[in-house]
Amino acid sequence: MEDLETKIAQDGWVTVSQLKTAKEEAARAGRTVWAMLVKLGYLSLDDLIIFFAQESDIPYVRIADYKILPSVLCLIDENFCRQNLVMPLFKIKDTLFAACSNPLDATLINNLANLCGCNIEPLFACAYSIIKALDSLYGPEDKVFEAGNFILRQQPLEGLPFFRESERLPLNIPVSIKLEDASFALPFSSPIDGSSRDISRNGTAVGLEIFLFLPAGLKISLDFKPGATLLALGQTIKVKGEIVYCRMEKGQHYFLGIKFSEITAEAQEQLFKLATSQENRLQR
Repeated sequence: MEDLETKIAQDGWVTVSQLKTAKEEAARAGRTVWAMLVKLGYLSLDDLIIFFAQESDIPYVRIADYKILPSVLCLIDENFCRQNLVMPLFKIKDTLFAACSNPLDATLINNLANLCGCNIEPLFACAYSIIKALDSLYGPEDKVFEAGNFILRQQPLEGLPFFRESERLPLNIPVSIKLEDASFALPFSSPIDGSSRDISRNGTAVGLEIFLFLPAGLKISLDFKPGATLLALGQTIKVKGEIVYCRMEKGQHYFLGIKFSEITAEAQEQLFKLATSQENRLQR
């Protein structure tokens, strides 16, 4: 194993420094150095499998390059393929060529030969490409849809308790949302764009539409951007709040109910002016 790890650096797949870092991280995490090379972004999974293929003299294949005939597909049961990450590709005379995530597994190859009564020529392929091919040919596994058996039709929520405490006014303004809670993080640091839908008449809460799920209890800051409407061009209204709930709507859009935690009297007045102006336009 050490020789193979050394060779991957000697052959220029990774640098010596990258290999050293991957070994240290692998030891710390209890993972293999191969997994860590991919996790750290030093190698793609395909590159690593190609390296294994070259070192073992077992060809690497891309399953998408081949059309799998029904007569070949029926040689191996779908469940066996999924459990062992195997994909039959083509049969030439008495030999079945099969893409495998681990073509060096002698037990697996023997089992394959016994199942289909053929000689087996194993080939290297990435596990994800095998799963993708199986899903394409058979459809996703039924267990993916098990949630459908537990869904009960319920009346849609009519809003939040704090919304019901006060009448709502329409308020359609672009909003930027910034996370203010160290217990939650996203893979990007830029503010989240959204749009307000309404504000409670008592000035304690607002409803927003955004493109991703955010959990209840999350502390956030809001930057309302009304443009030149009633405010100076470029002026924004800044408040802080906490998400009370997040409801999924159609098309992977989400509706947030937010209760204000910090809002100045000036900001509240500005939001009410904007809401009143929009309400008057709707009534005309």
